Amino acid sequence: MNNQPLISVIIPVYNLENYIERCLISVLSQTYKNLEILVVDDGSTDNSPSLCDKYSTIDSRITVFHIENGGAAHARNVALNKTNGELLTFIDGDDFVDSTYIETLYNAMVDKNADISICKWVDIYEHAEPKALQQSYIKTYDTLSGLEALMYQVEFDSAMWVKLYKSSLFDGIFFPEGNLYEDLAIIYKIFERAKIISYTDYAGYFYTIRNSGTTLIKFKPKKMDLIDVIDEMQDYLLKRYPELRLPIYSRKVRANFHIYLQIPRNKDYKPYRKRIENNIKAIRKDVLLDKKARRGTRLALLLTYAGFNTFYRLKNLKHLGKK
Repeated sequence: MNNQPLISVIIPVYNLENYIERCLISVLSQTYKNLEILVVDDGSTDNSPSLCDKYSTIDSRITVFHIENGGAAHARNVALNKTNGELLTFIDGDDFVDSTYIETLYNAMVDKNADISICKWVDIYEHAEPKALQQSYIKTYDTLSGLEALMYQVEFDSAMWVKLYKSSLFDGIFFPEGNLYEDLAIIYKIFERAKIISYTDYAGYFYTIRNSGTTLIKFKPKKMDLIDVIDEMQDYLLKRYPELRLPIYSRKVRANFHIYLQIPRNKDYKPYRKRIENNIKAIRKDVLLDKKARRGTRLALLLTYAGFNTFYRLKNLKHLGKK
């Protein structure tokens, strides 16, 4: 254990009294023991604060920070400023992990001399009892291929969780506070700093699907944050990696579809729809001809040539832009 580097585990919590105990128990049960567990209570109004405090008295590795509500990005930034670990990982307070989760990520990182270690996750519904999927392989990416894979979203996504990072990758980088899509806003900059990224098919992170989750609420103008973030990402990456034009376009189309299909059709929302329609029209031919783009995305783009009103009416095909 003395040879193991300290790993910081960052857990933001907001009104998660029905989930946080399961999360904390799973972290305390890790086979990798040299952890500092930074729990940030983001101004919860339920019983979450007392539950977090309870577990901090059970295990000294847990430190709880009680702050005024400022959102998930602010809570993570508070923790980032307090970390002491050589490595760090994020776990959402309503999710939980397999007992070998951190050890598996760490071993893959050491084995491949990686700066970021990634595994798969399992989507679960509330109160389900899933089992981890065991590792059968580890593969590696360099900076460019890692960014390409991130854009195509085939094996991994922009979520900060389900990854183990060298803490130095975050030097000078913080989550944009007040943005609904703070993960995507910085993940490509983190990947850009990584020389080697390891990926294993082990699935030891259990992502809880809740009806009240941020990304599941009905459309509101604030959700256009995603379109702003995607535009910023495109500008940043194209200037530095023009050879990634097609994967960047693929990611942009998928993000625009994701929001477009949530926007009501009444005239009050027409400016939002038109912005997204114009975004898609500008690059749809490139993505349609890109054989690496996901098949559902290409089919959805093909349908837009019949008109966006026609595309929107095909409710049973909503999933096309997401696969």
